[in-house]
Amino acid sequence: MTKKEILFCEGYAKGMTAQEAAKAAGYAKGSYGNKLMEKEKIRAFLTEMERKAAGVPSGQKKQEGKIAPGDEILAFLTETMRGSEETDIKTRMRAAELLGRRNGAFAKEETENSQVIIIDDIGREED
Repeated sequence: MTKKEILFCEGYAKGMTAQEAAKAAGYAKGSYGNKLMEKEKIRAFLTEMERKAAGVPSGQKKQEGKIAPGDEILAFLTETMRGSEETDIKTRMRAAELLGRRNGAFAKEETENSQVIIIDDIGREED
């Protein structure tokens, strides 16, 4: 793996979105983070980082009851968001918000030299 890919994985593991981690790793476009997440070697490296963080030696499965892995958390939030009749709308909306933040759905697109130009073309009555 390249240094940038490792930096991307470290940022992602710290809780950054894929776009934020890609930008922090030095990629020109933050949107490249989604493409990085599709790579098998990236996913495998992130899984290995999770195992190490949980104190599980390579090749062994995590013990149940320890810290929940990222995919388990995402599955829980997705299930909560989709909800059932017993789940109130406020809880479902909060789960949707957390998933949206995680996936970068609310990230602002930054453009260079973005300006707002106001044209006052409303005619004024003269006395």
